[in-house]
Amino acid sequence: MSDEATHFLKNLSYVGFGTLIGMVFLFTFNVLVGRLLGPLEYGKFSLIQSISMFLYIPMLMGYHNAMVKYNAEVENYDRQKTVISTTYILVIIFTIVFVFIYLITPQKVLEYFSVPSEMFHLSIVFAVLYVIYTLLISTLNGLHKMKIFAMVAPIHSSILLFTLLCVVYTNALTYKSAIFSMFVAYLITSSFMLIYISRYLVPIFDTSWANTLTKFAIYSIIGSLIFILYTNINQIFINMYMNTEALGIYNAYSFASINTAAIFFNIFNSVFFPTASKCNDMTIILKRINKITPYLIGFGIPIMVFIQFVILNIYGSSYTIDILLMISFAIFSILIVYYGIYNWTFCSRGINGVKSVNKSSILIAIINIILAMYLIPRMGIIGAPISTAIALIIGIYFLLNKGKFRSVEILNLIHNNSTTFSFIL
Repeated sequence: MSDEATHFLKNLSYVGFGTLIGMVFLFTFNVLVGRLLGPLEYGKFSLIQSISMFLYIPMLMGYHNAMVKYNAEVENYDRQKTVISTTYILVIIFTIVFVFIYLITPQKVLEYFSVPSEMFHLSIVFAVLYVIYTLLISTLNGLHKMKIFAMVAPIHSSILLFTLLCVVYTNALTYKSAIFSMFVAYLITSSFMLIYISRYLVPIFDTSWANTLTKFAIYSIIGSLIFILYTNINQIFINMYMNTEALGIYNAYSFASINTAAIFFNIFNSVFFPTASKCNDMTIILKRINKITPYLIGFGIPIMVFIQFVILNIYGSSYTIDILLMISFAIFSILIVYYGIYNWTFCSRGINGVKSVNKSSILIAIINIILAMYLIPRMGIIGAPISTAIALIIGIYFLLNKGKFRSVEILNLIHNNSTTFSFIL
């Protein structure tokens, strides 16, 4: 192997090992919460998380992705210090502004989405803490501090589980106590990361870097918002058209499939995106993706069905096992991973790549919303993963055929891989 490949695999092993340890604690936390709360309270717990995923996007404004992109390109302390400090100041400003906007949100809007004001306020706090955590962990990622980055997941998830056990021991568990455990974990973990990267935080605001970061962030936030939309809008619709108990069941299936697939993808992407940002030849990356595509789809779907079967049995008898629902979620989760690989490959090319991703993401979101509004009331929970899976298939095909780059070789690779993907489906 080349030195670059060896370095990539070494970093991947650090992140993979740390994430898998953290995954054990996180899995235990979610199963305990799901079993002890039951579908109704678990649905409330998952609804707060889903709402917060919408709220945090305008606060962060995509600046964390821009920071990773430009920090990973050149490893220079003065440049990185300026980029990081400028990014943090921008994010703080946007966070304050949008928290104020959220606090004056009319009650009628919340009632329309069947969200009590108390849960909405908890979602705001959750979103702020998630912004801080995401910004800090993105800083480590952009600085290529993979050993430290790998330690974050086990530290965060172990604190999360320990706090939950303390709460269960002293009080009866409710959705609020589960959310409180997440608040504590985010606060403590963020404090550790803040201490580590403190030397990069100085009172510097560089206007030229602010412009550069903002240009990338504007396009990046569109993709981030759309991604959050089509991965969380199903929960909102299920809560509207069905009930909170159905949302709890959906969340159990989602955790067993989508979250599990996302964990492995995030291990890969935490090393892949910074590395791809430094790579000048995109054809090398696309050739590798071409080779893994048949294995990802052919083996990924049955593996995800098996994982769901195991996890849902651990959740308990309150969460019924439906083979069609498991297959639908397995396809859904693999398609998200497949789309994610191309998504971040294109984003690593800069603004032009982000533009191509945004077009396909907007298409996915529109199709998903239309299908979800039609299928969920008629088909129930299974209508949610089916609507998103169909939207992802159309979006992936659009991205691979409409993503524009100057190199003829790159376009040919994209076209060939698009044909292979269509044939497999």
